[in-house]
Amino acid sequence: MTAVSKVLIEIVEALPEEKAREVVDFARFLQHQSDDLEWERILNDPRSRPKLDAFVEDALREGPAEPLDPSGL
Repeated sequence: MTAVSKVLIEIVEALPEEKAREVVDFARFLQHQSDDLEWERILNDPRSRPKLDAFVEDALREGPAEPLDPSGL
């Protein structure tokens, strides 16, 4: 466990339950934001992706797909 983790645990344990939940919610928000930034980095990477390109080309050659029917699930 890192020093930051220990401090965060101490803070959360000292807070009333409602405020502790707010801290957890904010931490989850930051985590998701970090995930979004990673996806943005991946999507904006200019390097070639030949396997992905081939997959997309094959899928486009198949033509439009039928919409998913939720009642059939």
